[in-house]
Amino acid sequence: MMFQAALAVAVLAQNTATVHNTKGAAIKTNHFSMFYETEINFGGEGGLYGELVWNRDFEALGRGKLSVDDPPARASRDERVAELRQMRRQAAEEPASVGDQLDPGEPAAVPGVIAPWTAVGGVSAKSVNTTQPFMSNPWVVSFTASAAGQGIENPGYWGMNLRTETAFDFSFYGMGNGAVMYAQLMCGTQVISESPKFEPMTSQWQMFNASLQPTSPCFGGSLRVLTATPNVAIYLDHVSMFPGDAVLGLFRPDLFAFLKEYAPPMMRLPGGNYLEGTGPRTRWQWKRSIGPKETRSGHYNSAWRYWVTDGLGLMELLRLTEHLNAQPLVSIYTGFSLGRQYVPLNESQQFVDDAMDLMEYSNGGVNTVWGQRRVEDGHPTSFNVSMLEIGNEETQQGQEGYGGHYKIIMDPLRQKYPDIFIVASGLEIATNGGRSTSCLPCVGGCDMAPQHCDAWDEHTYDNATSMASLVDLYDNYYSPSFCQTVNGTQCPPVYVLEFACAFQPLTIQSAVAEGMFLIGTERNADVVHATAFAPLFVNVRGQQWGYNLINFNASHVFALPSYSSQLILKRSIGDHTLQTNISSHEQGVQRWSAIASFKGTNTVIVKVANFEFLNFTVDISFEGFPSPLTFPSTANYMGSSDASMANTLDNPNVVSITSVPLKVNGQTVSITMDTYAVAVFEATLNA
Repeated sequence: MMFQAALAVAVLAQNTATVHNTKGAAIKTNHFSMFYETEINFGGEGGLYGELVWNRDFEALGRGKLSVDDPPARASRDERVAELRQMRRQAAEEPASVGDQLDPGEPAAVPGVIAPWTAVGGVSAKSVNTTQPFMSNPWVVSFTASAAGQGIENPGYWGMNLRTETAFDFSFYGMGNGAVMYAQLMCGTQVISESPKFEPMTSQWQMFNASLQPTSPCFGGSLRVLTATPNVAIYLDHVSMFPGDAVLGLFRPDLFAFLKEYAPPMMRLPGGNYLEGTGPRTRWQWKRSIGPKETRSGHYNSAWRYWVTDGLGLMELLRLTEHLNAQPLVSIYTGFSLGRQYVPLNESQQFVDDAMDLMEYSNGGVNTVWGQRRVEDGHPTSFNVSMLEIGNEETQQGQEGYGGHYKIIMDPLRQKYPDIFIVASGLEIATNGGRSTSCLPCVGGCDMAPQHCDAWDEHTYDNATSMASLVDLYDNYYSPSFCQTVNGTQCPPVYVLEFACAFQPLTIQSAVAEGMFLIGTERNADVVHATAFAPLFVNVRGQQWGYNLINFNASHVFALPSYSSQLILKRSIGDHTLQTNISSHEQGVQRWSAIASFKGTNTVIVKVANFEFLNFTVDISFEGFPSPLTFPSTANYMGSSDASMANTLDNPNVVSITSVPLKVNGQTVSITMDTYAVAVFEATLNA
């Protein structure tokens, strides 16, 4: 839906909020979490995953986006998202089968193609199937140079950011009787680093590595692998390069810094549409994403139409959450893929096994099969995974649909792991808050009894004006008229693990609308136990979704104003809500909101969001507290009266967290805010 700006409302009379010392709902520790769909927008490979070489294993074979051209126009991006949504709602007549040769939308491999690699010096280079050095990904590149200095060149993911402050860890596997190889880092036609000549290759595959240190910086560099030996057949595989300062040797530092700053208590991963693909071949398969990275076969990401090496696999994701001290919420494939019917139940035991084996890999001891695999992969201790989400946005209900597939996975999980926390696929919320819970497994129906679930996952995307109006979405969640149930079964708590003003301008107006929505979820903390924005990352040169939290190219990065809005709200989170009554002099739709909470033994937190009020001032009073409160002189603040204010790659801090003065008069605090603003302050109860 295209954005249409609503007229700001000029308010001359004061608005008031009264915070009562009346304990409300407990606020869960996971309330402000993150969702990382690992492969959308090249946000994993080409993004957070630090590998700089695109198609390092030569397995892409022309499948998917493999050029350095600019991304498609926004219209075509939006069309792809609409297409995926339509595929989710309209299943093919024939069920998916685990024996399919190609999934819908999965292109056939084109032997010989090495894109985005190019030849250097006129050499003829092509991919060939050798089954060596790795049977699981058998394609390698082959060429015979007619002169020294010939070879191949990789552009990275729309350029490599070659920085002088760090060395780059380069490696490759090679075979070629007597051939001598070397590597160069390039900035256009300028050589900014060159490795020593490697020892002559032999007729057997060997690994070679070097540290490359640029002599000058280059934001759009490339890597060359060249030979000093003409007239020798050369074979190369798994050509890899990571920056030496990659976090854990895996993650791009400037992108990781945003995750570290936000410090999510929980992270849902890996998807999303990426989890499902368009069939069993192109879905995410965690067992193919573990082990030495050189041996991973990779797969075509049919949801988002590009090849991935599976370098950012289950082990890497669990290490990421461990390093962030975040609980991983791992998504489980049920047998549903986009545009398909479910894999029949009698063919679905492998998905049950995958879920059980994932738990054993994550947590099992060395005396278990998959626990031993984890140890072999370099992590001897348990990851203590205690949460799983079964499925994603699954709308085909009933015994042969989501309900039946949910049950066959959930039952054995709970039998073996009785304390496991299971999140069910939930609903996509309409603007008017309407919903139908008919046949969802948590509440039963379609000839199925209600199934156990600890929460369900609802997704909310809307334009800015409508998103702001959803501040009261969960106010009457447990009323019969709102969450319809079967046989009186109560709807479960909600995890809102995808929300955003999707396809809107990347502005402060959208950020404050999302802030309004989040204040509503915190006000209803008895209902909403977790929230997460989506999507998380986008490489702007490979963009496929129009509105993403962290935006970057090879060398620069900026966060949406929404990041600051969420960060302000997350940094001050109480243990439980306090009754907060607001009185507004506006007419019609609510355009501002406030919520208070209590933390520890003496801290009162107040959060206010203003969406489209001019000359907005609110007086906040406090009643029923055992002693007076001491107030700060300022509040943490993000605000502007310019609805179009936004961050960019060139100007990443136009919208950031600042402060705004508070006017204190006894036990009343007044705050004046811009037309689009979020403010938070903490008061202290005197001893």
